[in-house]
Amino acid sequence: MRELVSSIISGTLSIVVLLPMPMGGIAGRILSWYSKILTKPNEVDFAPERISRGSNIHVLFGTQGELVKINREGDPLGPVVTPFPAPIIDGLIVEQVWIGIWLDREFRQARMAALPIDKEWGDGSSRDHLRTAINSLNGSEVVPSNSLWHRVLDSEPMKIGKSGENVVFATVSGIYMINSQANEVWRGLLPRWPSISNISSYDQIVGIVEFSGGISIWSKAGGVSVLDPSNGLEIFSKVIDFGDSVANVIFSDDGGWFVMLHEGSIAIMDKIEDEHRIYRTGSPVLDAEFRNGYWRWTGWRQDGRLSSSGIEISKRGNVGVAILDGRVLANDGSWREWSFTSPT
Repeated sequence: MRELVSSIISGTLSIVVLLPMPMGGIAGRILSWYSKILTKPNEVDFAPERISRGSNIHVLFGTQGELVKINREGDPLGPVVTPFPAPIIDGLIVEQVWIGIWLDREFRQARMAALPIDKEWGDGSSRDHLRTAINSLNGSEVVPSNSLWHRVLDSEPMKIGKSGENVVFATVSGIYMINSQANEVWRGLLPRWPSISNISSYDQIVGIVEFSGGISIWSKAGGVSVLDPSNGLEIFSKVIDFGDSVANVIFSDDGGWFVMLHEGSIAIMDKIEDEHRIYRTGSPVLDAEFRNGYWRWTGWRQDGRLSSSGIEISKRGNVGVAILDGRVLANDGSWREWSFTSPT
């Protein structure tokens, strides 16, 4: 099936060919059956990276570009697929569509695509096919399979977020908003923070988070900018000295801002303009959620919570990569109850 696609950054047009490559026949059925025997009912048989949260259906992606839809209990709702032969750096769910970004630094290839949640997904092209296409002067572009739309990104992507029903993403060239059909709404330059301009070439965007005040942009070095969602203009800016680099940021209407720091600390802010409070966790936090009136998290061999009683840490034997409705997905693909089972 041929599709006409355009590069968002360059504006060039190109014809790409979607080449789904599902494994069928007896060999495919045997492999699927054998995999189910070795894997417990709601475990995943790949190294998980992150969960894109939806309402009732979530999308789990792995370190090598694997994707699977899951329910609130972590049970798979379809096959594990690899739509594009490269790691996924970020993804999110808007309405009934998962939008993700793939980046292959070795081949210097980046793609963005939208996959429908209500359709069954299948595997895309292999890495060998991607290599052949890159080396061929007349080779077609390899794009993610199952996609409603897809784009070839000419600049290295860093992060993706949403604003209402629109998508906001950052590359090394700028920040862009597109609508659900991938039409550009606006584009702008990356935020600049004079006090950390000396390290701007090493800094990167690690958070694009929507809140009532606009679209917040967070940098690894502690730069914070708030953009007007209607036009992308900056309406607030500051630099926060966390004493560490920022890994990720989560916002809750009830819990405020939860900032994950690289070396084993978290920072809490009630409002984006407020002062922050630092709490030592002992090891990096990888995911968090605000539930039952307090923050709970999982991470590198630990689970934790922060309530009115203070911070509590419980050791775990593996690495928790995601927390979903009080259950933790570990780096070995297993689901376990969060360490603290009783509310504070």
